Amino acid sequence: MAFPLPVWLAVQEELLGHGDSADCGAPCCFDDFDDEALFRMFHLTRPCIAFIADAIRIRMRTAGSEPSPLSVDAMVMLALNHYAHGVSSSEVLQRLGLSHTELAVVVISTVSEVIAGMTDQFISFPQTRDARADVALKAEKICGIPNVMGVLAPAHFKIRASAYRHEKSTFRSFVNCLGYSSVVSQIICDCDGNLLSVEHCCVGSTKEQEMWESSLKGREMENDLHGPYMVIGKIHQRLATTV
Repeated sequence: MAFPLPVWLAVQEELLGHGDSADCGAPCCFDDFDDEALFRMFHLTRPCIAFIADAIRIRMRTAGSEPSPLSVDAMVMLALNHYAHGVSSSEVLQRLGLSHTELAVVVISTVSEVIAGMTDQFISFPQTRDARADVALKAEKICGIPNVMGVLAPAHFKIRASAYRHEKSTFRSFVNCLGYSSVVSQIICDCDGNLLSVEHCCVGSTKEQEMWESSLKGREMENDLHGPYMVIGKIHQRLATTV
């Protein structure tokens, strides 16, 4: 069973190393934010953040991770803020009492590894004929188009890339069509928002068609390995179907 798109956004961070983790029963540190502030700081709703924190807490208990000076909620807060903005905001660092960026990197890396280890729980492409038919039937009821497996779209994740630290051509390759530096992944969701596929990260300037043609799911569907089904994607500002 797959889960909605926001759960998987955190996975796109590059894993930098290993760190400590915690399982702490402290009050939720997200309670100090109202809903508007939550979305501004983390680009997620309160129920989604609660789901992510609970999933990570259970995973850490199961894995028997070593103690950390931060509670699980605090670790999740730091990581989600970094994922949302490409850098840890001073407001979150001060709230958590962190003055050393090295510790922040370790915490973000630890949370990233935990979520990456739950890939199979959050991403599931229908493998059987009946499962694909069920997904396509739901989509047809919404859009009226038969044999649609899902929606294909790029997901951009902001990163810190500096023109002063990279060669000019390297820096420009990270700048996307929206004008900021990012890495981009190809994501397929069904009509309920469940993740069916998440493919490799590319530099932000990579074209959608180029990602599709080089992707595993793209090659599988071009070779009819999933039957007479298609995904719908928006390419070059026009609605198009990719078979």
